[in-house]
Amino acid sequence: MAGDTINGIVLGIGAPNRSKDGRAVQCAIVLGDEHGLCRIYADFGGVMRSVSVWDRVSCSVHTHDGDNRIESWKLVGAEILGKVESSSEKRTILDGCILKHGDEDPIDYLNRERRSVGLVRQPTTGIGYGMEVREFDESPDWVMTQRETPQRPYVHWRSSAGKKHEHQLCAHEAYEWLRRNPSNTSQLWSNLRIEDIDFTKWLLVGNTKDKRNVWVVVHVHRLKKTTQQPTPANCSISDGRPSGWPYLPCEDIRARRVASTGQGLLFTT
Repeated sequence: MAGDTINGIVLGIGAPNRSKDGRAVQCAIVLGDEHGLCRIYADFGGVMRSVSVWDRVSCSVHTHDGDNRIESWKLVGAEILGKVESSSEKRTILDGCILKHGDEDPIDYLNRERRSVGLVRQPTTGIGYGMEVREFDESPDWVMTQRETPQRPYVHWRSSAGKKHEHQLCAHEAYEWLRRNPSNTSQLWSNLRIEDIDFTKWLLVGNTKDKRNVWVVVHVHRLKKTTQQPTPANCSISDGRPSGWPYLPCEDIRARRVASTGQGLLFTT
């Protein structure tokens, strides 16, 4: 099978979802050295079980007809190469991935550009949370997916353009807390430092496969505010990157997807 290799850093992992055919499927957002911000997905467990946020990974992927968002790749295998440990390097990486959207609201910008992944730095104020207690499905197997969880967490935030948003929080770490601590769900928000003004927050957002204008928060990055530290000499994004990285031109991504299928070989002699 033709395919591609994504080398990069895992920036977020979503809680598993139940597919139409009953499988539990999980996705992650990877900051690829050459691919920029992209999405990988696979059945829950297996190869996804070994992947964590801030891991340096090498992923074998291919395109799939089930998800034609240009940033989406189906995961075949993943090798863990290391981990980003330094807070200063994490901050440099996150700041380097902030979406540049001018005066426009970032979600409006992403919708207009038909992108499906973005990173937004949240101002100190204008962020909050909510928790919906709802009817839920019984799990048909050992996995508790998002729709089989009694609670549905939300993040409320206001963009730099002044527009208010309410997005479901789909982070795997959030749903794991809810699953393991059903009698102490409110502690989730303290864990995420949502309203702690001493922490800088970045929201990693992505849209849903079936409703492209519906967005969720895949991960809430939070780092303690400190005096500015120098960028580490071996920082992961200190080297040259493709033009527009990590938001590569759509035509470049589409060309790469076509090349990964081997169709380019049809035009060679």
